Amino acid sequence: MLSIKEISSMFNLKTIKERIKSLDYAWKGLTYLFLKEDSFKFQLLFSFIFILLGFYFNITNAEWFAQLGVMALVLSIEGINSAVEQLSDYIQPNYDEKIGKIKDIAAGAVMVAGIFAFVVLLILYIPYLLAII
Repeated sequence: MLSIKEISSMFNLKTIKERIKSLDYAWKGLTYLFLKEDSFKFQLLFSFIFILLGFYFNITNAEWFAQLGVMALVLSIEGINSAVEQLSDYIQPNYDEKIGKIKDIAAGAVMVAGIFAFVVLLILYIPYLLAII
């Protein structure tokens, strides 16, 4: 159990300022992804399309939860993949087989998330699409 001293230290002014500063760094990273990373933009476009479809078909709260969950997963993994690529290129700017393998593994993680997101969205939207045919 946390003591009063430990709890109060969690909320001291320095800690709060550090947390606010970390939000600024996160915002800079998100801005970079949005402006510079084509893969992230592509995933964001698909997310936007499915958000519009969600409103069009008036999906349920549970369906929104599933849809937004897979979108967050794919966009987050895409961001991590971009960070791995940036770090890899910084460490080794020239072609390196081991760095290439690391990048491939990170891209594979995005692919896994994307495949599962696609399956979830198919399960979610096929009944709605069949209803209008």
